[in-house]
Amino acid sequence: MSIPLRWRLLDEETGATVTECADIDGLFVDRLFPAEPVYERYTLVSCAPSGPLLAAIDGTGPAWFGNFGVVGACASDHPGTEVCGKCYRTTEELLDIRVVGHRTAADGSGLLDIELEGHRRDDDNNGGGTVAPDVSGYLLFDWSGSGTPVGECRKTAGLFHARPDGWPPGPPLTLLGCRPGLTGSVQAELAHVRVDGTVNKLGWDYRVHARVVSTRPSTLGDDHMDIVLDAPIPRPLAANERPIWDMWRAGGPATPNQWAELDRSGRFLWVQAAAAHRIHAPDKPSGTVYTMDGRFITDYDGFFCAIGEAINGPGGWFGGDSFWLHENAATGDGGATPGFRLIWEHSQVARAHLVPGYDRTSWGPATTFDDLVDQLIQEGVQLELR
Repeated sequence: MSIPLRWRLLDEETGATVTECADIDGLFVDRLFPAEPVYERYTLVSCAPSGPLLAAIDGTGPAWFGNFGVVGACASDHPGTEVCGKCYRTTEELLDIRVVGHRTAADGSGLLDIELEGHRRDDDNNGGGTVAPDVSGYLLFDWSGSGTPVGECRKTAGLFHARPDGWPPGPPLTLLGCRPGLTGSVQAELAHVRVDGTVNKLGWDYRVHARVVSTRPSTLGDDHMDIVLDAPIPRPLAANERPIWDMWRAGGPATPNQWAELDRSGRFLWVQAAAAHRIHAPDKPSGTVYTMDGRFITDYDGFFCAIGEAINGPGGWFGGDSFWLHENAATGDGGATPGFRLIWEHSQVARAHLVPGYDRTSWGPATTFDDLVDQLIQEGVQLELR
């Protein structure tokens, strides 16, 4: 019986095929992306507030901050709000922060204990953020954009503790319907195989480092094996990605704007799948004119869905953030020779939707229509808005 082999394990050192399989149990985990953050309460203990933090307490300013920086002061004689490299190693960034209460500190200092509500950025913070650093106190900053100092505090409460992994590891993998079988240890990179035989490697986050626990004849065919491994991949795919990957396996989007019905999280996953399945080809000749359909650009990720298709056709990829937009537009290798002309049709849709504010997907200032226009022009794109 012939079965479709959807996945391929490639030896990390040689690139040779280790095995192929029809499916992988544990690759798509039962969760959605993006995950809703867990909001927490934090206390700034014995705090001397200033600027916007003081205004949030006395009612002369908004209680909501956006992003808030808590930076450990590296010595007791640290001057004012000066921050050095050692301080930044103990930085915690708190997101979507709101002041929800305050009271006189219990230590008799005349300072305040200030209650905040929000959540912690779960990467690049203080080595995991589970244990309070050995510091003399904390410097506080409004990081919503200006980086304004907003005071100091002696301690914090509720901030340093163990938390569930923001992207928990999936279960150990079981390779279903493999040919050939495996024994011993495996150090391989995972690749997705399309029906036409195109092989797309998934990258470092999808490597398989494991040992074979057991093998058994597969119910998918007498000459195939199911192989149980003892470890997961570093970052499994989310359950709501499977339909998108199945479509790409079958050949990819056939017509433009198949992403238009998706919500923003689905559009983000669409862009990630487009990047993973990108077919590298030389940039199109200088002077090529591209037309971008702007009818459905109602959010940041929709812009990247649309520009990817304008440059590279249905399901095309031309970046998913400002870094890759720069790399592709200004330096090439994204499908278009730098300096290309882009006609942005129905640009009024993005103008109406991509407005200033706080983006609760990226957890920072929203990228606006004007921001995208300015970047495209700075990257040398000959932009025409219609």
